[in-house]
Amino acid sequence: MTAIDKKERRRLLSGKQYVGAAIAALAAVLLVAAIVGYAIRETGTVSGSLKNMRSDAVVHIASEGIVDKIARDAKAARLKELRANGYNGRKFREIGLSEVEALTGEAEAQARAEAEALYSSPVVSDPAALERAVAALEERLAAYGQLRASERQAFSGLYVSLVDGTASWTDLTDAAGEDDEALFKALCAVEPRLAQESNAHLKPAFIKLARDMAETERARRARELETQLIQQVTGGVSDWAELASLKDNELWDALCREVPALQDNPTAKDAVMAQAKANIQTAQAGGEVTVQDSAATEGNTPVSETQANYKYFAPSEQLARLESDKDEAHTALWEQLTGIIPSLSGIQSKDKSGILENVDQLLWPGELSFSSRFQSYSGQVGAKDAGFATRLAGNAENLLLLGIALALLAVILIWWETLTRRFGVPRVIILLFFLYLILAAQYYNISIPLMMGNVLERMVMYGILALAMMPGIQCGIGLNMGMTIGCIAGLMGVVLSLQFDMTGPAGLTFACISGAMIALPLGWAYSILLNRMKGNEMTISTYVGFSFVSLMCIAWMMLPFTNPKIIWLLSGQGLRVTHSLLGSYGHLLDKFLSFEVGGMTIPTGGLLFLGLCCLMMWLFSRTKVGIAMTAAGSNPRFAEASGINVNRMRSLGTILSTVFAAIGIVIYSQSFGYAQLYTAPRQLGFIAASAILIGGASVRKARVAHVLLGVFLFEGVLVFGQQIANSAVAGGGLSEVMRIMISNGIILYALTQTGGGRRE
Repeated sequence: MTAIDKKERRRLLSGKQYVGAAIAALAAVLLVAAIVGYAIRETGTVSGSLKNMRSDAVVHIASEGIVDKIARDAKAARLKELRANGYNGRKFREIGLSEVEALTGEAEAQARAEAEALYSSPVVSDPAALERAVAALEERLAAYGQLRASERQAFSGLYVSLVDGTASWTDLTDAAGEDDEALFKALCAVEPRLAQESNAHLKPAFIKLARDMAETERARRARELETQLIQQVTGGVSDWAELASLKDNELWDALCREVPALQDNPTAKDAVMAQAKANIQTAQAGGEVTVQDSAATEGNTPVSETQANYKYFAPSEQLARLESDKDEAHTALWEQLTGIIPSLSGIQSKDKSGILENVDQLLWPGELSFSSRFQSYSGQVGAKDAGFATRLAGNAENLLLLGIALALLAVILIWWETLTRRFGVPRVIILLFFLYLILAAQYYNISIPLMMGNVLERMVMYGILALAMMPGIQCGIGLNMGMTIGCIAGLMGVVLSLQFDMTGPAGLTFACISGAMIALPLGWAYSILLNRMKGNEMTISTYVGFSFVSLMCIAWMMLPFTNPKIIWLLSGQGLRVTHSLLGSYGHLLDKFLSFEVGGMTIPTGGLLFLGLCCLMMWLFSRTKVGIAMTAAGSNPRFAEASGINVNRMRSLGTILSTVFAAIGIVIYSQSFGYAQLYTAPRQLGFIAASAILIGGASVRKARVAHVLLGVFLFEGVLVFGQQIANSAVAGGGLSEVMRIMISNGIILYALTQTGGGRRE
């Protein structure tokens, strides 16, 4: 580097430092303002101003309620008049829809303006009495809301545990018959906490849940059977046009001759006949009648995590009493509001309930922190009349978050050269982005401990898959996109465990060991191919991985598995796409020794297993064989000169990568709760590559630390990004966009740094 280049570089760095210093100064101002805002919250002036805002907001909701009612009534009256008398000599049916809307809208707007003139500024004759009624309702709403949230959380835990732990609701209910006590005992065997006295009020709800789930399960199986019958009928008839002249009974008899199984399933007759007639019409029109492949449609979309269905939630006696107390507070407040706005006494109960519901949302926004109350009240009456001190106190949390965000940016800019030299540009940017997501989660009131617990669970899911990339990088084949070969071997181990109805630790252990054993010969054969294609390993591995997935789509349909729980019901051959591990060994590691810290669930068993695998890889890297493999990957010519068999080391690394991928997909499936076959494993190589590259690895160098850091950052960005996107953007969906951008962007960055040189 020339002296001019060094001078220019120093000048640019100084510019970054100046900008960083300016941002740091602004951050300091915001942080001081936030501290002051927190400090003045308990002063009499600010607390009194907040109480006045609360009372004004309640009265404003009541006045808006009566105004809305008057406006709606005026619109309805105008519409009724138009229906009865028409308009300008025309009957109602002759008036266009847009004109009707304009006329009724005009009446509504006029009535609203007149009502606002009457009710927009009601006079409160006894502010103290109103304040007492509002405070009493707020206190009871808080007690009710907190207990309700606690009970719903407990119900959610029981629901998820019960649903995840029940392999077959049909078997459960069939064994109990109509005996509810026997059914409840069976449920308690799955989730012992149900038997606790504190959950006694939930007993009828969970009994009903079990019977409803069994009915849903039967209906699902009936739909699957119906779909398979339709497929067999569609594929079994060679010429649908020949059947066009047959009547319904004759057509059914003809279909039964083609597919004898129809005779044993008369309940599917209507659906099969409807599809048969549609096929006949298609054939007569010259179209091609095709069979829709269930394997392509049944389960290639991700299966969502179990969510509690609060339809079955039942309140405890204490919660019911608090709800009664809340209703009494509603009555007292309504008396105050009708004294302020007498017209409220004549409104219908539906309108009254709507007003009180809005008041409840105002007074109990989910918590009673100063910031949440200030934002709730100012949303009704605005904050311009609250005074500067109250506004400062109400926005203290936002100022604090903004100050921290600017301080982080200032640190990055001031020490940019040091940070990027040590950690690399992508990791610095991703780490900053992750920290900003945490701040955004706090802004949107998203539980950070809950999200961090989810990140740890996903680390268990993807950690070993990312670790499978490490031997491939160390031995010299680069990013092993063909790790899907190992994933399929692991899925074969899972399916074998399901075939033999293995559950618990034995089932999980068998799946891991059998998957690893299947992966050994596959990895060896795969390594021979890569040794013959040196310099193009990543291209070849991607092609081979995708091709093997496609090949296995045929194999999954032909392999001779017989367990009815995993094969197609009608044909008796071919594996389903999605296989539930709930009730066998789903979430087994996650729940082993798990505990909560500040609302964050720690999946101890899964983290210990991930740590054990990382420790084994770390120890192997320091053995003579591991050092030789790393040398063969980093400098093949030097390794050969030192007497190292490079091809053998490359084969060893490829086999290790394939075996770790097999174990990784088993752990992934148990954490997910489901095993997905066919095309589902196709993208796992890209996810694993993205994670390890984010952690600091390259296509030539990788360490265990890169795996752990990368998986944490990658999953952290996705977990927090999904929740923030759902909160900030209507419809959400940005999480998938971020996943694609991060995955492909980081891989592209890493590939541009390799120089494209051929390693020989």
